[in-house]
Amino acid sequence: MSTVTLSVSGPSPGPEESPAGAVRGRGRASWSGLLRLGLVAIPVKAYAATASAPETPCHQLHAGCGQRIRYEKRCPVHGPVEAGAIVSGYQYAPDQHLVLDEADLDRLRPAKDRALALERCLEISQLNPVLFSGRSLYLLPDGPAAHPPYALLVHVFQERRQAALGQVVLGQRRQLALVRPDGRLLAVHVLHYPTQLRCRDSFEEELRPSTIGAAESRLAGLLIDACSQPVRWSEYRDDSAEQLTALVEAKLQGRTPEAPAVEETPILSLLDALQQSVAAAEQRVPAAAGKKGKKKTARRSA
Repeated sequence: MSTVTLSVSGPSPGPEESPAGAVRGRGRASWSGLLRLGLVAIPVKAYAATASAPETPCHQLHAGCGQRIRYEKRCPVHGPVEAGAIVSGYQYAPDQHLVLDEADLDRLRPAKDRALALERCLEISQLNPVLFSGRSLYLLPDGPAAHPPYALLVHVFQERRQAALGQVVLGQRRQLALVRPDGRLLAVHVLHYPTQLRCRDSFEEELRPSTIGAAESRLAGLLIDACSQPVRWSEYRDDSAEQLTALVEAKLQGRTPEAPAVEETPILSLLDALQQSVAAAEQRVPAAAGKKGKKKTARRSA
């Protein structure tokens, strides 16, 4: 099998369109190198696929005087140290360190450690979602000549509904990575190694044997069907900053912020809870269900 490699110097196929409200702009390239398929080399640049969530603008204060708490980097001999004077050191004996910088490590790495070698292709459904570490990148072709072979690789992955698995050294550590098509792009997802996952057996041992009734199973299926509507991504957004701003404004104005109303959840049997849930879900999507039924009728008459 041909090997795909991504030389580095420095996430199931997704929807064709970005979700509403997605961050515009690509930011600064974090990596650049070659994407290789056999003897075909494609110059590419890698960009972070996600933007950082807004941080909560709160500081730690001394309760007695209200002054901000400071954290200084200190040398036990010379006192406070500037960030530029701090280096990384490897401890090879008690109180003995060897100073290493990124240039030293780059010289020691063999060529294969500078590449993402994709050795296996697989369907996304074969991958346990728990393996995703949460770091994703987009690859872009670097230069006009890189566009045709890049587009070809995206097309082949999409046509075969495949992704590719491999390893790469990032941040001085060998990482497991997955490359997959995402619309017209190639996305790279950093994965956990399988040995990092907790064994399911110890959790499953906590589960009690249960008997699933036919009525409950049927209603649960109906509930899932009723909830299987197109996702409105614009409804999913992080409003933490807005809520914090409202809280601060209320406190500054001497008002007591209104707490969200507590919804009382009735205690029902599983069967009753399923029946009422199905009825409520079906009431929320009557229009969609009606349109779906009309389409089916039209096909039958044709």
